[in-house]
Amino acid sequence: MLFGRNGFGTARLGRLGVAAAVALLCAGGAVRAGAVGPASPAPSSAAPAAAVPEAAGTEPQDAVLLDRLCAQDLRANEEDRLFGLISLAVRATIGYRRGVFSPALVDNAVQDSLAALLTDCSRIVTAPATHRLGLAIGDIEAATQARMAEPRRSADAAARAPGTVTAADLSEDLSSSEIDAWLDGLPPRERALALFLYASDVTPTEVAGAVGVPLQALAKDNAATKSGLLAFSRERRDGTPHLPAPEPAMGYRIAGTSLVRLLRPGRAADRPAGAVRITGISSDLYAGWSLLAIAVDLPPDKSLDIDSPFILATDNGNKQYLAVAAAEISKPSDPVRRFLLKAYAIDGDHGNAGFHDTLHLAAARVDTPQVLLILHDTRLSNIEIARCLWHEYGKAADPGLCP
Repeated sequence: MLFGRNGFGTARLGRLGVAAAVALLCAGGAVRAGAVGPASPAPSSAAPAAAVPEAAGTEPQDAVLLDRLCAQDLRANEEDRLFGLISLAVRATIGYRRGVFSPALVDNAVQDSLAALLTDCSRIVTAPATHRLGLAIGDIEAATQARMAEPRRSADAAARAPGTVTAADLSEDLSSSEIDAWLDGLPPRERALALFLYASDVTPTEVAGAVGVPLQALAKDNAATKSGLLAFSRERRDGTPHLPAPEPAMGYRIAGTSLVRLLRPGRAADRPAGAVRITGISSDLYAGWSLLAIAVDLPPDKSLDIDSPFILATDNGNKQYLAVAAAEISKPSDPVRRFLLKAYAIDGDHGNAGFHDTLHLAAARVDTPQVLLILHDTRLSNIEIARCLWHEYGKAADPGLCP
């Protein structure tokens, strides 16, 4: 497959149409020297009669993505962004045509659509940039409808019983931005449970202890979390383009106990009250809400605060994370306080911290201007932020779309 996957009151498609749905989510801004600018108007789905010259050095983002696809030159973030565009158009078409949804249908239609776009490259790249998205959507609609017309596809929806569907199955057809939106919309404890649904190296007893729920309640809570993802996934199948307003990865709070001060080595008298232990959640997670902090003896009127980015390292020295935000899972009155940490691996996606790996403070502050620019870019998903950080720290090639 060309595309990598995540390993996470609305208008209906009948009112918007496929082209409008995709345009609202994926309409590209101006791309100039690698930066993404303001959104451009949604293109028409009709082929243009004549080419309109583009301003030098400026093209809509979707046009740039299609050009790179046709040139076989897509970078990692660009592949994910284009997957989001194709996936949304596929799901919108299925919903608009009242098709029976299944992950297999979406996956096959996405691959068929990709093949159709590559076949149609000569027409797409010679069209005016502002019309290329409309041409691409037409190809995606046609490929999806052809796939839906195959009789054997009607059995795909029943291929797996709902109880056997995993979180990864449910999120397979969602873009990285949609996964971020789902997770950020959950309360912190439910968010932690959702993240542990992806973890393959922990036992139910460990999950219950990490999140602070009785073991006997874990199955019920997991089922509720999975149902929430299923409901979110169904909304997206309708082609709904509405996502919560993006927020920067880096967040600030004014009051609380500094996590960096708690982690600093030295005399206990020089540190605030409390002690904290930080671990991973799953070796499959390397961006966004990916670490867990367990604090004891923290005053009930204090939370854990991160007032500026800092670097954590695994105790074996194999992995470093840039931590930017904390969200409490527990209640302030609990004797053991639990927090999710939003953090990004800065040295690639290999050897990530798992639940049994502990981390310590490696650098108390990061104020590199380009790093801060990446963290505050609301146009990037968590995975895209991580890839941009890998590039910034010299661990990977430019993934595209970085500020």
